[in-house]
Amino acid sequence: MIDFSKVKLVVSDMDGTLLNSNGKVSNQFFKLFKNLQKQNIHFCAASGRQHNSIVSKLEAIKNEIYVIAENGGVVKKRDEVLLSN
Repeated sequence: MIDFSKVKLVVSDMDGTLLNSNGKVSNQFFKLFKNLQKQNIHFCAASGRQHNSIVSKLEAIKNEIYVIAENGGVVKKRDEVLLSN
């Protein structure tokens, strides 16, 4: 078993990583996300996409994740802007 005790954050790109060839997020990811939460590990979706495009793909968990959008130009958690550049 892998020891995740020191992991605090997982960041994933969207296109070609989190999204499949049909532009959808796998239900398997959402199960994995719940396991990350149980271990107090935060999740961040990152992309060159605009914030709303990322959030629309992750609607079910949008209030529970960090989002890095527009190639790092915007970082948000829920509606709180953590960085705008």
